[in-house]
Amino acid sequence: MNIQECPLCGGTTAGQTGLCTECEADLPRPLRPCKRCSVELPFNGPWRDYCDGCLLEPPSFDRCLSALRYEFPVRELIASFKFRADFATGRALAQVLAQHLTHEWDDLAESPVLIPVPLHSSRIRERGFNQSALIAQTIASSCGLTLNLQHCRRLRATTTQRGLRASERDSNLRQAFALTKPGPTPVHVVIVDDVVTTMATVDALARLYRQSGTRRIDVVCLARVS
Repeated sequence: MNIQECPLCGGTTAGQTGLCTECEADLPRPLRPCKRCSVELPFNGPWRDYCDGCLLEPPSFDRCLSALRYEFPVRELIASFKFRADFATGRALAQVLAQHLTHEWDDLAESPVLIPVPLHSSRIRERGFNQSALIAQTIASSCGLTLNLQHCRRLRATTTQRGLRASERDSNLRQAFALTKPGPTPVHVVIVDDVVTTMATVDALARLYRQSGTRRIDVVCLARVS
């Protein structure tokens, strides 16, 4: 048995995620996510499966699966992983996502290929790692899925999507990604990101794969901002 120290409380844990039972149980989970984009639906509204945005203008991907809600302490834990290289916390959160995805695609004839959202080379130099790639590696190992770290690349650095209008988000990401390998794309790809906020980044990547012939596109993330 692999005894570890819980990165959240410092207690002892032997669980698969690396978190103690109490800390893992206390993590906020999605309560009523849209079945397409995973944004939280209001409890005081009509009971339905999809949000207004997905009903009026569906995204380019087929669905988004989020393991956690983007609120305390998840918001702070992701920031610690992403900006302070807290890899123990990053692995623990990625294991929570991997558990959420267990058996998700078992009934498919062809296993999906994991594609982490690529970072621009300047951001890699600044941060030292691609958090989405590390998350995807954990999912691939835990769920027995194929991972391709080199199938697409980010052509240019982009500014944050927060605070931009829809037209500005589209302009910011226009021709930001390209496939690095010619020929047919995988039939089914799973785009991996740490946090999905406006959907603009994963949607731009999904459009690229859709135009290249991929038939099914899923998005998975640690947390979805609602």
